[in-house]
Amino acid sequence: MLLTPSSQKPHRTKEEYVYDTLRTAIMRCQLAPGQKLVLDTLSSELGVSPIPIRSALQRLEAEGLVNITPHTGAHVSELSSEIVTEIFLILESLETAACQVAITKATSADHSRLEKLVDYMAQALSDANADRWYDLNNQFHLTIAHVCQMKMLHRFTSRALDSRDRLRYFYSEPFISARMAKAHAEHGQIIKFLREKNSQALADVVAQHNRSALEAYHKLIESRPKDNLHSGNNTHQ
Repeated sequence: MLLTPSSQKPHRTKEEYVYDTLRTAIMRCQLAPGQKLVLDTLSSELGVSPIPIRSALQRLEAEGLVNITPHTGAHVSELSSEIVTEIFLILESLETAACQVAITKATSADHSRLEKLVDYMAQALSDANADRWYDLNNQFHLTIAHVCQMKMLHRFTSRALDSRDRLRYFYSEPFISARMAKAHAEHGQIIKFLREKNSQALADVVAQHNRSALEAYHKLIESRPKDNLHSGNNTHQ
């Protein structure tokens, strides 16, 4: 399995360490969809007892990243066509709500902050740096959620973006690069309609933003043999 221990932040407990390490591995598809999570193996690789591992797996199950079956064990949740649909349906709903609130709360400074992120994304696009572009993309959408000053909306948006990121690690880089260019143009429209306080146009472009991505992923899924659906390409590992 060869997990890479998480070093993103200091860990308060062994459970936090295990949770962060497993969550990162699942999000980056180092632990593949459908992969069985063997307690003894995880304990050996992470250097901890089974107790914090069980607690971490329960937290991951609550997030929908792990499935635990009594008397059978745990495995990483699949990335099926239905899950892809669910991710973008949730994102569209959250982003529509965020934009409709942000349109009344966003200041000129907020607009400028979003424009700067889009400029940075343009450079990442020019450099063909998908990882950098997607990190900035998440910052873009979370900035809009932050403007709303609604903690639950921000938290749910962050989790939904995490799930969407898992897709981009799972699928091939040529697909990701092609999608980036179209999404980048839509970001500019989102800022334009926020500035103009054009509620309907903003709702339309947010819907298009998510539905275009959903359609692209479904086309990719349909083009793959069913037995390869959960194997991924893992070009970002």
